[in-house]
Amino acid sequence: MLKNLFFILIILSAAKIQGQTQEEKINTLVHAYTHMDRFNGSILVAEKGKIIFEKSFGIQDFQTKIKNTNQNIYRIYSTTKTFTATTALLLNEEGKLSLNDKLSKYYPDFPKGDSITIENLITHTSGIPNDTGPENTKNEAVFMKSISQQPFVFSPGKGWGYSNSNYYILGYIITKVSGMPYPKAIQHYILDPLGMKNTGFGFKDLKDKNKTTGYEYLSPHNSREAVVYDYDHPHAAGAMYSTVEDLYKFEQGIKAYKILKKETLKKAQTPFKTYDFGYGWHRQIIKGKTTIGHDGAGPGFISRFLTIPDEDISVIVLSNNRDNSVFEITDKIIAILAGETYDLPKKVNIGTKYEKDLTGLYQAKNSSFYILANDNVMNFKETNEAEGILFTESDTKFYINNPVGDRIYFEFKPDSNGKNTVLNIVIKDKIVKEAKKIDDHFLWGVIGSATPNGWNGPDIKLVPGGKNKDILEARNIPLKSGQIKFRGNNEWTLDLGINDNNQLVQYGRNINVEAGTYDIIFDTTNPIRPTYQVIKKK
Repeated sequence: MLKNLFFILIILSAAKIQGQTQEEKINTLVHAYTHMDRFNGSILVAEKGKIIFEKSFGIQDFQTKIKNTNQNIYRIYSTTKTFTATTALLLNEEGKLSLNDKLSKYYPDFPKGDSITIENLITHTSGIPNDTGPENTKNEAVFMKSISQQPFVFSPGKGWGYSNSNYYILGYIITKVSGMPYPKAIQHYILDPLGMKNTGFGFKDLKDKNKTTGYEYLSPHNSREAVVYDYDHPHAAGAMYSTVEDLYKFEQGIKAYKILKKETLKKAQTPFKTYDFGYGWHRQIIKGKTTIGHDGAGPGFISRFLTIPDEDISVIVLSNNRDNSVFEITDKIIAILAGETYDLPKKVNIGTKYEKDLTGLYQAKNSSFYILANDNVMNFKETNEAEGILFTESDTKFYINNPVGDRIYFEFKPDSNGKNTVLNIVIKDKIVKEAKKIDDHFLWGVIGSATPNGWNGPDIKLVPGGKNKDILEARNIPLKSGQIKFRGNNEWTLDLGINDNNQLVQYGRNINVEAGTYDIIFDTTNPIRPTYQVIKKK
């Protein structure tokens, strides 16, 4: 009798899920991720000109605990490129520039400038490398001098390579031909005509109650704010901010040909040659559906701006936490709209004991893995490869969902002493990489122009100064006038600079020092929010 009742309950539960509306299914899906503390942001879904789902989740700011709302403002990073490309295409329609213009027309001394067209810049076929560090993007003169000295990735027009540099240059050209600064050109040609009042530039200095704080790490009990870049970085490649509702206005306005002519828009959204990118628009096949749009990701924020033109569907997801689950959630929303199957994530606790056991530096044949488990969140970074937050299947088995392939498992195995010191990366039950733990802590050092070895290293090693292995130091270190950063394991996979509050953050700014002899102290007692002291000795 009890057995039969059990099966009846399962059937009734399944029937309830099947009977949900699309809105209810999306709500259930996103709540599953927020229950695991894996989504923080706003979502808007529309079909045939009608919004069928709009809701916000999580917090706007960790300190105040104010909740996100549908009016919240987020950085959209590379989604900016769609606005930049659209403006360039509109200027082409007005005859103020031509897609066939040579780069040499605007920058006569640029290498191979006679072989690079504006079309090459928009479609990422210029061969100009993606080299846009903050130090080299302070203004047009600094950037153009820096990028002109870099070798080409391929000959102009002979390949494809995503490069923010292309769009920096496009922004400068837009300024030249429009007769107004790049941000004002975007305002004039797109934002004002479409009534996008909550979209713009200068996020760092924005004073608005709806402005969100961006996090590179966010859990129930811990957080680390992301660095907030100035406008000049990332400029026309990713400096904009917006809301889900404003981005929907943009999509609706574009679709109604309020900005570009029909034939221009069709060209923009059609993949260029054999590549998946058009003129500022990216084609992705998700759950069998052809989507057009542009993602954006950077310190503290992720944006997904997608449309399914054949079905008049819009999916917009903005997050103020750089968590890769944003991509999964978006893909599963599209699965719901397509009537496809999808799974709900399950919350599994790692356990405090295992968090400490698993955290550390692991060495593989050609790369290192930085594993940090804290507050039931498992982060990883791999040398010159991927980074992200893993889902937990068990105390020693974790995974990340690869959107273009099979699930990737991180399996921790015990050595002969029973400690979990072997990390296997497994795909389809096959070990594709094996790494062994070389230290329970990350190996930290100091690098920079102020150090004797300069930016090429090796780093000044930081070591425990006493019994507490979490407090590292280097004493009586001679430094020149210049800059420094903290770096893990003598490589650029894990490095920390400072934000505007002098806190250490990933992708942060360099730390300025004057010439002298210093004691350097690096405290990782809280691994999420390490602190430092650079003490000049008398």
